Amino acid sequence: MKKYLKFFLFLSFAVLLLPTCKDDDTTPELTCEEKIENLKINQFQVIGSHNSYRQRTFAPILQYLFDSLHLLPPGFTPAVWDYDHVSLDEQFSDYGIRSIEIDVYNDPNGGLFYLRIGNGAVGADPISNEPKLLEPGLKVMHFPDLDYNTHYLTFKDAITAVKNWSASNPNHVPISIMVETKEDSPNALLGDPFTVTIPFDKTAVESIDQEIKDVYGNDLTGVMTPDDLRGTYASLNEAVLANNWPTLGNARGKVMFILSTNSDMKAAYLDGHATLEDRAMFVFSQAGNAETAFVKLDDPLTDEAAIKTAVGEGYIVRTRADANTLEARSGDTQRSEAALRSGAQIVSTDYYKPDGRADWSDYSVELPNGVVARISPVFNESIDLTCGVKEN
Repeated sequence: MKKYLKFFLFLSFAVLLLPTCKDDDTTPELTCEEKIENLKINQFQVIGSHNSYRQRTFAPILQYLFDSLHLLPPGFTPAVWDYDHVSLDEQFSDYGIRSIEIDVYNDPNGGLFYLRIGNGAVGADPISNEPKLLEPGLKVMHFPDLDYNTHYLTFKDAITAVKNWSASNPNHVPISIMVETKEDSPNALLGDPFTVTIPFDKTAVESIDQEIKDVYGNDLTGVMTPDDLRGTYASLNEAVLANNWPTLGNARGKVMFILSTNSDMKAAYLDGHATLEDRAMFVFSQAGNAETAFVKLDDPLTDEAAIKTAVGEGYIVRTRADANTLEARSGDTQRSEAALRSGAQIVSTDYYKPDGRADWSDYSVELPNGVVARISPVFNESIDLTCGVKEN
């Protein structure tokens, strides 16, 4: 009797489990597109532009520099300035750029760059007639007095352009914005009467955060911050190693700011914010440091193995596909191929389109099939999704 009772109880229990098993069996499998949306943003690779704001050097000044090589530092050639960019809107819309770089100079009182002294050397008017250059705040250019042409005179102008484009394209892959503090002084190079720049100090580097908030609001709506990544982890580094990056689906339409600066200014920015608590920007730093989520390894020809390691550990890495116009002149693709192959999530270039001059090559850098993002090659073996990343 006991044997039959046990059998009956077992059969009843099995019957109770059947609906649950049936529900599990009928759960719909995620589509390829849904799986893409669930990948973390550090698992994708995008193309970025280098000195993204820049327009070509004023032609008479560029020629003057070629004629005055004896005045320039050893090893410097003005040929490295012989490139330009279209506006950020065009880069985003027409060339799929999803990472940009903006150089900023400290101008706390305004007017420091209103005169363009290099113009006087070539018989042009040194007065810029740009009222925005008289206003206090961060200014955007490559090198004062000589290489000043820019699509955006101020940092606020540049990031406002990003914000406006983002608002019109809310489903875009997240855009990283590298902010580089610059102190290059023409006076130190050429003497009087060229401009003496103002070095960054703690107040100046913190003003970058304030200008970001002036554009995006104090709550930084639309900005992914270090606090967002850190979550409940003790440091950014711990969050990265635990793969706490947001999914693509949750990060669409957002931007991330990354400070690129010298060690003193990085320390000033981290002072009182050891793992970037309440900061608007991430920083480029060394793997393993408490503040590190982004790593810069700019030479993929020598750093390819290190890049692959850092990407595999969870960091987002920026590298450069070309530099100093060399590849665009020669057509050499070894560096760009190594950059793409390395799996670095941000591959920066000056040539998302060919230069176009007859005596230059047709060198340019883009992802296969012209997509705006692809799964990083570091993750290709473990992730096999062919539907690709879409933004519309």
